[in-house]
Amino acid sequence: MRHHFVVLVCILLVISGCHPKNKDQFDRTSLLTNLGNNIIVPAYQNFNATVLVLKQKGDAFAASPSLTSLDSLKQAYLASYLSFQAVEAYDFSASHDLRTALNSFPADTAQMKSNILSGSYDFNTVNNLRAKGFPAIDYLLFATSAQEVVSLFTTDANAPNRKQYLNDVMSEITSKSNAASSEWSSTFIGTFIAASGMDVGSSVGMLVNDMSFEMERNRRERVGNSLGYVGSLSSGVLSPYSVEAYYSGYSKELLIENLQQSKTLYTGAAGNGFDDYLDYLNATYYNDPLSTSISHQFDVVIQAAQDVQGNFSDALVNDKPTMETLFLELKKLTVMLKVDMSSQLGVVINYSDNDGD
Repeated sequence: MRHHFVVLVCILLVISGCHPKNKDQFDRTSLLTNLGNNIIVPAYQNFNATVLVLKQKGDAFAASPSLTSLDSLKQAYLASYLSFQAVEAYDFSASHDLRTALNSFPADTAQMKSNILSGSYDFNTVNNLRAKGFPAIDYLLFATSAQEVVSLFTTDANAPNRKQYLNDVMSEITSKSNAASSEWSSTFIGTFIAASGMDVGSSVGMLVNDMSFEMERNRRERVGNSLGYVGSLSSGVLSPYSVEAYYSGYSKELLIENLQQSKTLYTGAAGNGFDDYLDYLNATYYNDPLSTSISHQFDVVIQAAQDVQGNFSDALVNDKPTMETLFLELKKLTVMLKVDMSSQLGVVINYSDNDGD
């Protein structure tokens, strides 16, 4: 009789999708220690280091605009923009919102032109949200030919204002990067590791929310908007200008870097990651381990991005089916993180999403 009871309990556990292990028994402190000390803090420090180089190259270009100094600045821009992708997925500290402050795209070129012409602007206002950060540098350095860019910073009537604008954009990036890196390295890392519970303000909860939100952003803003998708509907109107880094054409490279860094955060690299947490819970996905299913889907999405021919804005015209495949694979990964992983971990998704998925 006892044997039959045990079998019945096991059957009920399988049917209900529950698991016998207690979430609270997993060593979340070890998980957060690894993610914080070995992945998040080094990523902020690396980003800050690339920003300092970017500012240095920006100052050198402003002091002596030339094709050579412009090329050096463009290289520093790409290195810094790529390193920024690593910190976007866990940009949830109370004091900073780097995602919004430094990477709200597409760039508002009309606002930037107005700012440069007047020489008066406030980057803290909503009007300038898309007139600063990396999208602004993308426009200032890549919107025209290299020779024309040099001319705009030398012989153009607004050259002094343009130099000042570039300096102010880079100064804000530097200031915010310094502050975020310093906070994480000193005070916030301790708070992050200590918040090892499963309440709404826990670090696990915030990380799962931010990973899900970032994948939504990848699906919608980095790919879907350019395809004309609004929520679950498609307008059929392509919008090449909507992609990230439209002027430089680095949209593909930035997305791939973002996905690779997001996967590193998920797996924990050589230490404990969310995949280990899911394995501890015996979480499954269509009879396969949920941990490996999510990891595999990361690889599928990265490959789908690599399969796109050329940059995203050109691919909308020349390789649209591949872009659509990328969108669909991103949507699948988004659901796996936002629904499957969060439910297994007992995390409530608390950001607003009104696009109908």
